[in-house]
Amino acid sequence: MQGKTHVLGGAAAGLLYLSVNSANDPLLFVSSCAVGALIPDIDHTGSTLGRKIPLLDNVISGLFGHRTFTHSLLFLFLAFLLFKFTHWNIDFEFGILIGMFSHMVLDALTKEGIQFLWPLKIRIRIPLGIRTGGPLEKVFMLALVLYIAYCGYQKIV
Repeated sequence: MQGKTHVLGGAAAGLLYLSVNSANDPLLFVSSCAVGALIPDIDHTGSTLGRKIPLLDNVISGLFGHRTFTHSLLFLFLAFLLFKFTHWNIDFEFGILIGMFSHMVLDALTKEGIQFLWPLKIRIRIPLGIRTGGPLEKVFMLALVLYIAYCGYQKIV
């Protein structure tokens, strides 16, 4: 999936969470979900974050490749441990983790899939998955925009 789809997916995941739970600062939480949704692609030199932090993306990409370590349960767990020992705002921490997980779910919907159980070389993907940047991703992105707009409408009404 493309960066814009991940940002929308992260925000939508945050809004879905808020539909059944609460946050101290909902705006910080949903914003953190959107930002967190970009983090796993730090392993790709052409990604949104990769272009902003070129040295880091080159190192991670060189060591692990794309959609392996940074798209894994281990990476999510290490991020959780980082937050556990650094004590940031809880809405920020949880939002980042939700966003990272939403990224992994979206990439598992693509033809390439992800190595969620890395270092095991098992690829998690759906058969006939979505082609990154293809027409189905655009439809999926429109669905995310409509969901986010619906959630905004519900807050206004």
